[in-house]
Amino acid sequence: MDHAVQLQDLPVRVACCSTCYRTETDTGREPWGLYRVHQFTKVEMFGVTAAERGTESEELLDEFLGLQKEIFSELGLHYRVLDMPTEELGLPAYRKFDIEAWMPGRGKFGEVRGGLGPQKFGESPN
Repeated sequence: MDHAVQLQDLPVRVACCSTCYRTETDTGREPWGLYRVHQFTKVEMFGVTAAERGTESEELLDEFLGLQKEIFSELGLHYRVLDMPTEELGLPAYRKFDIEAWMPGRGKFGEVRGGLGPQKFGESPN
């Protein structure tokens, strides 16, 4: 807020923490406990790049994905990265990665990081 980003300052990388709320919760399919809860806290990474070469956004995405993979590896989590299909993308995203970790108590993988992907603003989706 109240800050103009100059071209020479790009790329800009920002991390923030926020409390989130969702209307839906667990559907009762889990044998015990709640997997999806109403309120949770998340850390998000944002980046703003220039488009001088046309590759800056993908390069920053690779950097962010690499950082998250490093964090999950250092935590000793067995995880997988999903390159989401286009029908899973909302506007203005054109690519998205989700990260799932093995959850022994559930006996399956569960999302631990969703929606990592570049977005294009100010352009027509056509």
